[in-house]
Order: sequence, then structure tokens, then C-alpha cells
Amino acid sequence: MYISYMDSPVGRIYLQSSGKGIMALNLREDKKPVCECEEREDEHIRQAKKELEEYFEGKRRTFTVKLDLQGSEFQKKVWGELLKIPYGELRTYAQVAEALGGKQYSRAVGTANKANPIPIIVPCHRVIRMGRRISNYSAGLDVQRKLFEIEGIEYGDIKYIRNNFPTSLTLI
Repeated sequence: MYISYMDSPVGRIYLQSSGKGIMALNLREDKKPVCECEEREDEHIRQAKKELEEYFEGKRRTFTVKLDLQGSEFQKKVWGELLKIPYGELRTYAQVAEALGGKQYSRAVGTANKANPIPIIVPCHRVIRMGRRISNYSAGLDVQRKLFEIEGIEYGDIKYIRNNFPTSLTLI
């Protein structure tokens, strides 16, 4: 198990590699990697750091670092669909669900999206609700807005709602 940290425009990032590929990227201080290992890097972490730096500088649109995704088969299918969302574009949960076989999977797609262990690289930030609404982003709405800015995604008209209550906030 390999673990390392890097500072970024969205805060400190914790990276974890299994030796086969990146298996975790955590953006939240309270969500540190599961391994309490001594910090050490492998080729996957070094490559991820380089690619993330290029992404934050606006020089990279796709990631090539090898991933070691850990999850159910359905989660892996959802994350595979997320990897197909082009840089700078948004999709709805329903659109991702349709690509997997039907809109009835929208809630399950949302659950898998939330469980994504490798945000940014597996771009869960590019998935929103219909009607340009967002209720939560696991790393926080400030981080999501920063990622939108990096990718040139207009977000001024997106409605941010809390806990599925009808009250909405439009953040500028």
C-alpha cells in the first residue's frame, strides 16, 4: 500500500495506491485514506500527482493514470460511465442511468456517484440533477465550483439545494 499527499487549489489531496493503480483520492480532511501507512510513493502516485497538477493548471483534460477501482460491479459500471463524460461538460444522473440501461437506475447512479473513491480523476463533479440542480458534493460545493471554473463550466444558473428540501440557494 502506498500513500502520499499533495497540496492543490482545492485543498490537500490524499492519494492511495494499491501498487496496481490509484485506489483512493480524498479531498476532505476528515476523510483520510484507510491506510495509516508511512508516506511513500509508487509510479501510480507520482503519475497521478503530475497529471493532477497539469489538470489544475488547465493543461490536462483527460487522465491516463492507472486506476484500481474497488467497489461493486454496478458501481464500477457507473464510474466507467463517468470516465466517458468529456472535460467541461455536465451530465444528469438520468443521462448516466440511461447509458447503463434505463432512467430507473437514477438513484442507484447517485449512490454510486457519491461513493466514488477517486473524485476529479473519475469526474463525479460533472454529474448533476435534472433542472441544473445540485444537492451535495462530497468534497463540498466550494470544491465543485472550483472544478467547474477550471473546466470552464458555467455554474451561475445552477441551483444548490439542501437535503432535498424545496428551498434552493443560487450561489454566484
